[in-house]
Amino acid sequence: MLITTDASIFEIEPKEVVYPDSRDDLVRTIRQLLLNNQHFTMRAGGTSIGGQAIGDGVLVDISKYLSKIINFSKEGREVIVEPGVIQDDLNNFLKPYNLKFAPDTSTSNRAMIGGMIGNNSCGSYSMFYGTTRDHVKSVEVILSDGSLIEFKELNKEELNQKLILETLEGDIYRFIVNLLNNNQQAILDAFPDEDLIRRNTGYALDELVRKYKPFNPNGENFNLTPLICGSEGTLGVIVSAKLNLVKLPKYKELIVAHFSSDEQSLSLVKDLVKLYPAAIEYIDKPTLDASKNNSEQQKNRVWIDGSPKSVLIIEYFSNSLEELNSSISICKNMLLSNGAYSVKLINKSDANKVWEVRKSGLGLLMGKVGPKKTVAVIEDAVVPVDSLYAYYKEIKRLMQSYNVDAVYYGHASVGLIHIRPELDLSDKKDQEKMTSIANNVSRIVKKYKGSLSGEHGDGRVRAPFLREQFGNTVYQYLADLKHLFDSKNLFNPNVILSDTDLLQNLRPVVNQKDVVTAFDWVSDMSFFYAAEKCNGAGVCRKSNGDTMCPSYRATRSEEFSTRGRANLLRKALQSSNPLKSLKSSEIRRALSLCLSCKACKSECPANVDMAKLKSEYLFQTRNVTSYIKTWHIRNLGSILKVGSKSPSVFNFLQSSFVTNKIFGFERLPPSLEESLEVWWNKNKSTKNNCSTTVWVMVDIFTQYYDVNIGRDLLNFLKKCGVSIKVIPARGSIVALISHGLLNEAKKAIELVQSQLVNVEDNDFIVGVEPSEVLVWRDDVKSLTNNKLPKILLFEELLLELNQLNLLPKFDASNSKVWVYEHCHQKSLAETSNLIKALELIPELKIKIIDGGCCGMAGEFGYKHSTISKKIAHNSLDDYIVKIRNQDVLIATGTSCRNQILNIFKIQPMHLPSFFINLLKDY
Repeated sequence: MLITTDASIFEIEPKEVVYPDSRDDLVRTIRQLLLNNQHFTMRAGGTSIGGQAIGDGVLVDISKYLSKIINFSKEGREVIVEPGVIQDDLNNFLKPYNLKFAPDTSTSNRAMIGGMIGNNSCGSYSMFYGTTRDHVKSVEVILSDGSLIEFKELNKEELNQKLILETLEGDIYRFIVNLLNNNQQAILDAFPDEDLIRRNTGYALDELVRKYKPFNPNGENFNLTPLICGSEGTLGVIVSAKLNLVKLPKYKELIVAHFSSDEQSLSLVKDLVKLYPAAIEYIDKPTLDASKNNSEQQKNRVWIDGSPKSVLIIEYFSNSLEELNSSISICKNMLLSNGAYSVKLINKSDANKVWEVRKSGLGLLMGKVGPKKTVAVIEDAVVPVDSLYAYYKEIKRLMQSYNVDAVYYGHASVGLIHIRPELDLSDKKDQEKMTSIANNVSRIVKKYKGSLSGEHGDGRVRAPFLREQFGNTVYQYLADLKHLFDSKNLFNPNVILSDTDLLQNLRPVVNQKDVVTAFDWVSDMSFFYAAEKCNGAGVCRKSNGDTMCPSYRATRSEEFSTRGRANLLRKALQSSNPLKSLKSSEIRRALSLCLSCKACKSECPANVDMAKLKSEYLFQTRNVTSYIKTWHIRNLGSILKVGSKSPSVFNFLQSSFVTNKIFGFERLPPSLEESLEVWWNKNKSTKNNCSTTVWVMVDIFTQYYDVNIGRDLLNFLKKCGVSIKVIPARGSIVALISHGLLNEAKKAIELVQSQLVNVEDNDFIVGVEPSEVLVWRDDVKSLTNNKLPKILLFEELLLELNQLNLLPKFDASNSKVWVYEHCHQKSLAETSNLIKALELIPELKIKIIDGGCCGMAGEFGYKHSTISKKIAHNSLDDYIVKIRNQDVLIATGTSCRNQILNIFKIQPMHLPSFFINLLKDY
């Protein structure tokens, strides 16, 4: 079964997974489940850390289809949405109106409104905006009798009408009004401190007492919506929600303060809060250091000064620039006067980089390789901010008593530090430690009148401690409330209210049986741990920006996400017979739409490299059928060499019915008549006295398909006056690896290395197809122990030759150039080098296309034409419409150029052709 985990420590296999495809289908589905007395769990993005998005009944996943914005009122500053709407998608829709849905979760690019309401999500700005509960005006809910009702604001007369209803809805109103009227003080005494903005433990009875008439004479009109917020799908099913919207701040500034100790920063928070910032976020050294090991986050570390033990991120909002500048000045002075060794005002271009490192902390920490992880068990406790430093010190002493390291980061402004002990939950002793730590932390949190959950919810992980937190009397009120809403315990059972042992349903992390692999997985410990390091954070399900994961974006199906695939591989590899389990049809289907784009290697916080995992999987499951179907890949060089002799015959054969039937192709590009090798033998220079030699690695595509680009490259190098050595490809190492032909790939690697034995230290090696160049920096390292050559991309060679003053002069160009990088280039190289190379051309206007994968990915687009086109449109439509006739479009990958030409009828250039056309004397 695919969906057995969320981002928690638990794993539970559901009875079935269903995907309602409309509002009406959702209502029908839930009513049928209730009629059958079948318990179920609602699931949105599946990023819950408390285990509330998994269960052993039917799992109802609303993420795929229920994503409509139903109604929007700019004047009323409100919007009605289905529960599967993603937070960032909603805010992108609202941005032109200068509005947003206020809560700002770290998972905003995949967190869905239904899940945010269920967990009462908060985010970094909760001291300024409050929680989700403060911005949900009403909810449509299916109750346990199957009725569809709306919880909304009621005046006195409307409330009285509800109280006389002879329905479950009426019972609910009567019960709650009577309960709160008769037990106000007992409830307030048992619940966390009222000054806590984040109080997500239990059901929000205290919120109803404090906020609404008839319990508070000065309160607002009665509304049960806050009770649904934070109820984690245990009281009813959300069908739609009406949300309050806020205006975007007119001005904002971000400060980062660096400290030499944790104590210096945390002890200062209670005073910084009095300066009324919008956010104060705390990050410790281990979390900061984790960003060094992720290629995506390495680029975002530019704001970090030195090697701080901790940092505070402080942001101010204001509608007055004068007021904002005054606040910043006062805050900076306080920080510098109280131990900060560096206080930096972050410029606008780097502000997002600060928040990216902060938001990635969870995934970076959870993606640690091996069985020892930073465990989410006590991470969500919140205490009054005046007690934060004392709480921190007490928890640190507790960890020391267990000889356990921990990481600390989070929302310091509201008294919430996410604390994660490092434990190996495959070890019985560490399991016992975890239980003991959780028990002790529950006691400490209660002492400070804090809340065990500040934003992640109680779920399964905190449920066993709620009786201690509330006491028997008020805990019984919560149990009675749950029983009234859900008398048969069908709505997400064992969540919030449960005595289930913390160690039950732990996600297994034991590699039971190793398999002999083709890749060397030593950096990940093993093939199993390479898949197991997926932590469920679900970044692969993000709806916007970057590239990962193109097949999920096109299908919105969990099985085609990196997380879904990793889960399937992990479970197969921990089975008693891994090789047999790997051959399951479920895994084969899930990996069939993996484009091997390498985006997950850099964009996933845990660096799950699904392309490499897929290659190893294909190697492990190879059989006669796959051997036949990959004949053309194993013999690609020979086939194309023969084909180039008779291109018309070759083109006919490769588009024939037989070829399509055997290999699954729908179409292939035509081969040119003369290979680059043949052309070069006729046109190469015989005399050259330059001391700089450039070895040109001619990939299989440039050799036979993109011959003109190869000619431009070689002619350009002639203009540079360098000595040129050409090494023609005999096959495609990337294609061999992506098809799991890893033994064949090793032989191809050895062949190339044998051709480079005469390369001297001062020589350069260059290639123009990014995938064929960058494979030497990536997968090849895991296939050979030999010293590898340093092969440069074209733009990297340009920068090297420029340093040696070997570049010819370029004409100025006032053109606008749009640059679309190959996916491997985005993941494994530096875009900054591409920009620097283009900046060698005077007056050029450069625009990097930030869209995702083009959807071609070698053979993929020819085998899966429909989904390939959908991926292309998802990634490029918004950019293609902006490209004017006089603009230039550069696409660095041969697949990308073919895809753009076929779908958008635009012929992109490659860099060598662009640069040679701008030579002054060409």
